[in-house]
Amino acid sequence: MARVVSFRWLEGYAVAEATPEGVRLRFSNLTLEFGLREVLVEGVFEGYREYTTPRGERKTIYIDFAFPARGVAEPRGAVYSGRADVPLGGYGLSYTSLEPSSAYITLYPPPGALYDYVTVSPDLAAIFTVGRRQVYMMREEGSTVRIILV
Repeated sequence: MARVVSFRWLEGYAVAEATPEGVRLRFSNLTLEFGLREVLVEGVFEGYREYTTPRGERKTIYIDFAFPARGVAEPRGAVYSGRADVPLGGYGLSYTSLEPSSAYITLYPPPGALYDYVTVSPDLAAIFTVGRRQVYMMREEGSTVRIILV
């Protein structure tokens, strides 16, 4: 099973790495770390917002990036472009390229996670979960923000 893979991303590559806690997606100006119950955002981000369906059964948490996520210059591991489904640690990643302008990655966590899946595009990340989840944001030192689901 792969520990590091790269996806063609705008002018470079998005690098996905399996970590002991989950998966890290690395861009040149932003890093996102996904665990079972939290998401760590390192880099300049604009804010986050929540949307709950009218009946309250589904919730989406949007993480808005201040600047589009740019790819790194050098890929690591296997390189994918076009459409790919890749297992990484206990997670699954689905990559779709919308050449030449955009791409997105959908991350599926293992059982026990407090969210169903996450979609990452150049402008934002969207976390999809059940409506009863509470969401907390903690600013840490520098430009790091921890988003916790309970």
